[in-house]
Amino acid sequence: MLSSGSVVPHNQSNPAPNSSPRVARTPFYYGWVVVAVAALGNFTSAAGQTYTFSVFQESFVVDLNISTTSIASLYLLGSVTAAVLIIFVGRYLDLLGPRVMFVFVTICLGLGAFWLSSVSSAWQLYVGFVIMRTMGQGALPLISSNVVSIWFIRKRAIAIAVSALGGSLATGLFPIYSALLIDAVGWRSAWILIGISVCMLLILPVVVFIRSTPESIGILPDGDKDKSGSQSHVNETEIKQRDPEPSWTLKEAVRTRTLWLLVIAGSTHSLVGTGLMFHQVSIMSGKGFSSAIGASVFGVMAPMLIAGQFLSGYLAGRIPQRYLLAGGQFMMVITIGLLLTATDIWQIYLYGAVMGLNWGLVMNAVVTIWPNYYGRRNLGSIRGVTNFWFMTASALGPLPLALAFDLTGSYTPGLITYLLIPPVTAIAAIFAGTPSLTSSASVSK
Repeated sequence: MLSSGSVVPHNQSNPAPNSSPRVARTPFYYGWVVVAVAALGNFTSAAGQTYTFSVFQESFVVDLNISTTSIASLYLLGSVTAAVLIIFVGRYLDLLGPRVMFVFVTICLGLGAFWLSSVSSAWQLYVGFVIMRTMGQGALPLISSNVVSIWFIRKRAIAIAVSALGGSLATGLFPIYSALLIDAVGWRSAWILIGISVCMLLILPVVVFIRSTPESIGILPDGDKDKSGSQSHVNETEIKQRDPEPSWTLKEAVRTRTLWLLVIAGSTHSLVGTGLMFHQVSIMSGKGFSSAIGASVFGVMAPMLIAGQFLSGYLAGRIPQRYLLAGGQFMMVITIGLLLTATDIWQIYLYGAVMGLNWGLVMNAVVTIWPNYYGRRNLGSIRGVTNFWFMTASALGPLPLALAFDLTGSYTPGLITYLLIPPVTAIAAIFAGTPSLTSSASVSK
């Protein structure tokens, strides 16, 4: 049974009414500073994302003498292991807060990059995948979106879209950055430089600027004013008197049909999208395009991903988010169709543009729907569980395409298989509904 009260992580308490931390006296809402750091967190997560590993795939095959299917299998096992670990990351995020978890995860990500620089066998590559997928693909985006979701309620979708700019920019820049490093110093030294880069970029801003909640420094989410018209000096009573929001425990949330139907719908993009991005450079090579062109498609995806994020943020207040998820499934069908039929370079770039727009649209909806439906109090724990399924689907993504290629010499059978999945999962999104409050799920006031 949940108790009503201000929504504050378990490791935080509301300050005394007269306290006024320096950060609460900024001329604008401090949540936007948190958004900026979260954007940096999303950017540095690129070190563990699929689009970065796709650039290193050929180096792994050649230098480690491991087949494409074996690498995809190791990637699968590493990502599944990471998916299990992300459940604990979500729980500790609720307990320790974002600042501690940001620093810990970033250090681990840097160490994981150092590890990959020295791998020489399959088991070592697996360990590297586990570290990078847990900390990069899983933990950093989770922490970044979580802290933004806690600082914003009414403006949540737009704030998430702004913070996601970091990840969108990384989609276009990090594969190019990685490819340039490989050409300049070799793939092993490239991983060392990537590890140094992520630590230098993120740790100091997190320590200086991140605060767990607006309530913890005496202000309200979204920069709302108290009864006197001031943003600061908000006491606990005024926080409780705000408009009620749902407050579900993890145990309550997982008992709702809505959560599982949304997980099914969101997992499609993790499965299919990761598979496409992991093999993108190789697929382009099979069509007669150079690796440089294949990597440059990520540069086309990036601005369209940004556009998709803001389009989703705009539509979130006008269209139920589950319908946005359903629309994303049908856009994925178009995306795969473009890739299957592409023969000219403009078609390759059109595929990248549609893929980016679709990815951004769905990404924003998948992130914001959980706090909107289940509240902020136990958001880390709830998203730890949902992200387990998304990351598992992401782990499975590259394997069918790799098997299709190894067995037939073509990615086409795997792409056709993927073409059949999104229409089915669109139905799950449409019929997900919204979770209904029962006697076991209260509303925080």
